[in-house]
Order: sequence, then structure tokens, then C-alpha cells
Amino acid sequence: TAVQGSDWLAPLDEARRNGLRAICLRAGALGMRVALVGGFVRDRLLGLAPDDFDLIVEGDATTLSRDLEASLGGALRVHRPFGTATWQASDGHTFDLASARRETYAAPAALPTVTTGSSLLEDLARRDFSINAMALPLTTEGVDGLLDPFDGRQDLATGTVRVLHPLSFVDDPTRLFRAARYVARYDFKLDPTTSALIGSGIGHLRDLSGDRIRHELALMAAEPAAATAMALLAEQTVLPGVHPA
Repeated sequence: TAVQGSDWLAPLDEARRNGLRAICLRAGALGMRVALVGGFVRDRLLGLAPDDFDLIVEGDATTLSRDLEASLGGALRVHRPFGTATWQASDGHTFDLASARRETYAAPAALPTVTTGSSLLEDLARRDFSINAMALPLTTEGVDGLLDPFDGRQDLATGTVRVLHPLSFVDDPTRLFRAARYVARYDFKLDPTTSALIGSGIGHLRDLSGDRIRHELALMAAEPAAATAMALLAEQTVLPGVHPA
């Protein structure tokens, strides 16, 4: 069934909806636009209760977040080098804001070089999988349609995890772990092209820091279907790429 307009926000409590409306109002006053992205859209389309409130700002997320704190109170954590901030409204609800960005990778598995000041579409194009590359531009009345440039909704309907470009696993081999998590969590499958690209990332696992690998394994261990995800990584020979044993 199509989700439309205010229906997108229907599962949210009134305080959360008010928080999103307030962010939208302050963004508009500053000449900025905001959109819910990633996990919120994915889980809402799957009929799950969304608990990710990641907002992309076409503009400076730091400026917007400081304005929110000054005008509405609450608590603020700013991560200026990354153009991101976390605003906790006075009612306790938390929202993560990030400036729309482009990313480039100087070398395989390197942390990306971030350029802010991008459009929402450019930001979606840098993401890991099509099912995470959807956005809901917000208005004070609710949601102004679904932005889905990479057919993520169709991939959700067919239970498919698909990367956006051929160098995805080379640029960021941690996506190998994330792909397994999504396959296991939702009982999805990898699309044939994505499956064929796994080998391109395995050779660059050694270029990741131990801390980044540990972080991904810890996230996997917290999944209800952790064993299924680990079995998939073993089957795809990703685990021997982490350690020969």
C-alpha cells in the first residue's frame, strides 16, 4: 500500500512530530531544506516502527542546530569537522542532523574526504545501498513525497540488497559487513551484481583499521540474526579476509 503525505509520520508520537515540524520551520527561516533519510524511510516502507531520525540539511546543519538550541532550548552536540550535529529537544527526543555532502576516497578503504554544500540528490548518491538511498523531504505539514532516485523501494519490495556503483566495496569494505546484516535482518538477498562485486572488497579488508572491523563485528553481534549474517560472511569468504582462522 502506498504511503502518502502525513501518513509517513503517522506512527510517531505528537512530540516527535512537533520536533520535526519545529526543525522544518527553523530550516525554512534560514533558507534551508531538510529531509528524513536512510533507516527511517526504509523501515517505514517495511511496516516497521522507525527509530532512526537522521535528517539531511540542504545548507549548514551546524548553523541550523545552533539555531534550534537558541530558539527552542534542549541540548546540542556539534561535530563541526563532519558537518553534523545531534539536537536533543527539551522533551528528550533526539534528532541527528547532517549537511548534504559529497564524498571522495583517496585510496581503497580510506576514510572519505567530505565536501558539504551539496544537494539532497548528491547526498543520496554517496550512500551504501539503494534501500538506504531514499529520502522524505519535510514540510511543516508533513512529507513532500518520496525521493527514490535509485529504485530502493522496488528493491525493498523484492527483498534485495544492491550497491549503487561498482567500486562501492572497494571504497568502503565495511559495507561487506553491512550487506550481511541487512540480508540477515530482513531475510533479503544480494542482487547478482552486488554478489559478484564482493570479491573486489575482500582484498581491501586488510586496509581497514582493526577498530573499524571490530565496530562492524560488534554491530553484527547485536543483531537478532547475527549467526545468519556471520554464516553469509563465511560463505562469501569475507571472514578469512579478516583473519585466516
